[in-house]
Amino acid sequence: MSLKIQQPETPWQRLTARLPESGNWNQEEGLLLPEVDQQKAIIVQMQQQVQLSNLLNEINNEIRSTLDIEQILTSACRLLGQALHCSRASILVKESNAEKTLVTRGEYNAGDYPIQLGMKVPITDNPHLAAVVSQQESLALTKFLDFPGLNAQTRKIAEVLEIKSMLAVATRYQGEVNGIIGLHQCDREREWTDWERQLLEGVASQLAIAINQAKLYSKTCRQAERESLLRLIGNQIRSTLDLGTILQTAVREVRQLLQCDRVIIYQFQDNWQGTVVVEDMTVPWPSILGDMGADKCFRGNYADLYQQGRVKAINDIFQAGLEPCHVDFLDSLQVKANLIVPIVTSQNEDHSLSTDINSPVKFPGKLWGLLIAHECHDTRNWQRQEMELLSQLADQMAIAIQQAELYSQVREAAVKSQAQTQQLQAALQELRSTQQQLIQSEKMSGLGQMVAGIAHEINNANNFIHANLFHAQEYFKVLNEALELCGNACPEAAEALVKINEELELDYVRDDFGKMLNSMREGSGRIRSIVMTLRNFSRLDRAEFQAVDLHEGLESSLLMLQHKLKSNIKIEKQYGNLPRVKCHPGQINQVFYNLMDNALDAIDSADKPGELTIRSWLSEPDWVTISVRDTGSGIPAQIQDKIFDPFFTTKPVGKGTGLGLSVCYQVIVQAHGGRIRCVSQVGEGTELIVELPLTNRKN
Repeated sequence: MSLKIQQPETPWQRLTARLPESGNWNQEEGLLLPEVDQQKAIIVQMQQQVQLSNLLNEINNEIRSTLDIEQILTSACRLLGQALHCSRASILVKESNAEKTLVTRGEYNAGDYPIQLGMKVPITDNPHLAAVVSQQESLALTKFLDFPGLNAQTRKIAEVLEIKSMLAVATRYQGEVNGIIGLHQCDREREWTDWERQLLEGVASQLAIAINQAKLYSKTCRQAERESLLRLIGNQIRSTLDLGTILQTAVREVRQLLQCDRVIIYQFQDNWQGTVVVEDMTVPWPSILGDMGADKCFRGNYADLYQQGRVKAINDIFQAGLEPCHVDFLDSLQVKANLIVPIVTSQNEDHSLSTDINSPVKFPGKLWGLLIAHECHDTRNWQRQEMELLSQLADQMAIAIQQAELYSQVREAAVKSQAQTQQLQAALQELRSTQQQLIQSEKMSGLGQMVAGIAHEINNANNFIHANLFHAQEYFKVLNEALELCGNACPEAAEALVKINEELELDYVRDDFGKMLNSMREGSGRIRSIVMTLRNFSRLDRAEFQAVDLHEGLESSLLMLQHKLKSNIKIEKQYGNLPRVKCHPGQINQVFYNLMDNALDAIDSADKPGELTIRSWLSEPDWVTISVRDTGSGIPAQIQDKIFDPFFTTKPVGKGTGLGLSVCYQVIVQAHGGRIRCVSQVGEGTELIVELPLTNRKN
């Protein structure tokens, strides 16, 4: 079982359904034939008036329900097409009074005929449209292709649209044509009746008002959108200094507002060439972001004109009188029409829009780039308000660009100033550090020289004593032997010697003198050992890098600190089996001295018995490690990273310069390519660990 869908009745069908059959007029009414014809004509006329009235009412209802011109025109086309049973009904609209091209904005299609909606049709090249526009009444063509003057392009369009017959009338508002209503018969040739022409003309007057109202509404909306866009860009300029965001927003909103295919911003570089820095487009048109190729026709005089404020509107690149190379360039970008507005920065004067290239408005400024709208799918007649909008936006962009460039300059100046300040601070810090290190080095050098001088003088005197001790012992033996010989040879002398021995305790002197000489020899040897230790500390005799025994340096440094070794401090030594290390002995001894000095101060400040532990071991195949650990108060974790900084100290004012560990860091890390680190915990003490390569890596 199949369902039959009932189509809605047209006004014509509703009226004719109430009329009697044509063959029953005489029988039912009893009228003569002339009277019957007259009655039939009156009724038909009434039917037509009712149909026109109903059609206009429905169109008026559509007009009152919406201001959307596409919806109004589409509904009107549908009502007309259904009422007059034609293949296609379309309404073409002029975008402005000066426009010479019509755009199909509404359409009704009764079958699978080609779509005309959106098609642009020029008036000047189509004599049938020119005839419709030039006369008040409608134009009825039974054989459309026989209309005189049709050119080949118009005939081709008619064949594509399958037009066989046409009925058209212009819509006029206050005497100005603002559109054309066209009815097409595509399946056959059709004779258009006077009534059909009258009906179309009646609808045209009503639609003329609707078209005008919708265009006014559309114009108001576009003006509001333009103002909204200008406010949006202005607000963005005030709220952000991100130039990319501002420009991207501008091109996106412009393309949507103008309903064009592509909007770009072209920034000039050298020789008036440049790149597309921002773009917004719609498919299927290709992106030209970046290098879109060089326009070899663009010369310096064009740049001068744009710099002076020229706005270039090209409605059709093939009909605008452009140079062939420029046409080829635009055609390669698939551009059929474009609108170009200059972006001029550093403007000091207001300027008005100028489209006359022969009398541009002069004003100062730098031509930064161009704001360009592309129409790719067809030609386009650019409107004055569109040019004004892009010109205003270009001015806004120029402000944004200037602000961004100024902000960038300020940032660069700030960065440079900050860098210079940091460099000066670093130089000052390095100068102070170097100065203090020189002072410290001079102190250590002076100490070394003083120690070396004292050691030298002590060693000279000690050498004299040490050398004569052997002779004194020999002389003592000779004297003893002489006394024994005298006692044995002469009895009187023996008695005298006994008496002297009793009075002067000569036996005790003879016994103790030998012990005294041995003690003096041991003391002299001790002095020689101390002198050697002092010479090892100063190392003035070995100023270059040499392979040395680090344990000797540890011992000599500890000896120099004997005055700080109190009875409550225990010294623990855990020396490993170390090979000789190539280093600067004097600098390394200075490091050992500073580490032990700090450790002894830390133990002393803890005010309790403590222990100083010195360890050494071979940590890696090519590295040795020296550890100096104390049982002092420890270093807080938050300042452990600062202890190697110059002038940083935890000691009270006047008790330290803050250079000891800084010098250690420079000697170990910078001079010897080693490592130094701190391991400490508050309340448990501090351990400074020095790691040195066996072969110096900085030498």
